[in-house]
Amino acid sequence: MNKKKAAVAGIAAVAAAAALAAAEFKRLKSRDKDLKKAVKLEEADAISAAFKGLGKLFPAGKVPNIEDYVSENFYQGHETFRDTGVRGGKWRLGYARVDITPDDYTEKNYYLGGYLSNPPGVGKSVLDPIYARIICIDDSSGRGSAIFTAIDTVGITSKDVRAIRARLKDFAKENNIISINISATHAHSSVDTVGIWGELPKIIKNNIKELRAGRPQNTISGKDPAFMEALGEKIEAGVQAAFADMRKGQLLYKTFNDLKYSHDKRKPYVVDENITKLHFIPDDGGRETIAVFMAAHPTALGEKNTEISADYIYYLDEEANKAGSNLIFFQGPQLAVAQDRGSIVPEGAEGRGFQEYGRAIGRYLLAIKPEDETKVEPILNIRHKEIFVPAGNHILMTLMKAKIVESIAVKKGRKAGDMVVVTEVGYVEMGKHLRFALIPGEFAPEMLVGGTLTAAESCVGADWPFPPMKKMLAEGTDLIIIGLCNDLIGYILPDNDYGCFLEEGRYEEAVSIGPQAGSTVVSGFRDILRECGRLVQ
Repeated sequence: MNKKKAAVAGIAAVAAAAALAAAEFKRLKSRDKDLKKAVKLEEADAISAAFKGLGKLFPAGKVPNIEDYVSENFYQGHETFRDTGVRGGKWRLGYARVDITPDDYTEKNYYLGGYLSNPPGVGKSVLDPIYARIICIDDSSGRGSAIFTAIDTVGITSKDVRAIRARLKDFAKENNIISINISATHAHSSVDTVGIWGELPKIIKNNIKELRAGRPQNTISGKDPAFMEALGEKIEAGVQAAFADMRKGQLLYKTFNDLKYSHDKRKPYVVDENITKLHFIPDDGGRETIAVFMAAHPTALGEKNTEISADYIYYLDEEANKAGSNLIFFQGPQLAVAQDRGSIVPEGAEGRGFQEYGRAIGRYLLAIKPEDETKVEPILNIRHKEIFVPAGNHILMTLMKAKIVESIAVKKGRKAGDMVVVTEVGYVEMGKHLRFALIPGEFAPEMLVGGTLTAAESCVGADWPFPPMKKMLAEGTDLIIIGLCNDLIGYILPDNDYGCFLEEGRYEEAVSIGPQAGSTVVSGFRDILRECGRLVQ
């Protein structure tokens, strides 16, 4: 079979398997739950097998063994942690916001990341700008500054994160920057920065041809190369601007849970109800900076949308800017967590629902006075750890082989399928009570706050073996998750809740790196706590 026919055959196999699955599902009339489950498993196996077969059409490529892996553009963070601040120490914080909206969207197709629709969504107009927002922070101890960036896109993979770090390598060394973090707000109406939301049949066909011909430079994806280059340049400039903007001041925070701003669409129906406001007030009377931490999908515009937008995050930012403050937004554990506007958006409010949702949250945050916030002692500790997640999902593995998703992978065994994805987790301390987990994907909130399925409830008949992450730390601390941070490995589920992706309520398994993602990520986080002397459970 020649290369062209092989490509067409592979794509046809995927399409045929998907069509067969859909047809069988529709024909299934039985009320027997076990029979339905068995049929769905067969359908899922057929789709997985089709993708596995498609993956074999791509050259194996040079994948290093785990023993030969060389870490590049990874920041470990602080070698040692402080429990007290330095005498006379103060927080220093700088802020920058850079517009990353493409100005040539009328001249080319910018695929919108978030929905696997056919045909794929394309941005034909701009509803509101998309930004990269950046803070640079340190505690005046001389141990270095940390960068936290949040971009208004669906996500960003490790290869692109590390390429941006490479741009900043000299600047970071010259200025004692010891941690560079890039997260995404997860806006589903923004430009695709991951690669899987383009015209997949066309992309796969092209990439089979080019990779088999030894021309990897000619592979394509849903990402626009010029946009990604510009994104890197703009973040680089933004980091430098945030560093130059650093000034002394006080840091305060407030965590509250009375807004009821979200709901979970997947069992066991657990959400992190908290919103945290981190508030920097500079001593020189300049613009204050607010960091917002909450978990709710920015999916308001839907899969047929053609407007580029940051969703509710832009309108939250808009409120802060009207009040003369800077804002940065960090997405939390939002695996299947959606916006809940019922108690937030008043009846008769002007504008679209998601716009008023963002504005209402912004007004609520601004109404919190400094005297009602808690001071954060000037102590900054941060540590990162590389982890290796077994790649058990043939759909994503094939997209990686096709150079559509650019994750870092290594081999952990002799078999062709013994692949692990290299990613990272992080742990941050601010003051004596605020704690953050930096998570490389869409995280299930029950692993943070509790409520994971029991063995009796689990689809695999097993308990989740870890305590809630909040209980791993000392009592009196407040652990907050920054999701989609420094990588996007897909949905991160508890291992005992990883089932068949064709079963009702189990879409997330189709876009997860594999069934061990949850335990690998949580184990890596727990290892950091143990190494830093912070683990209590």
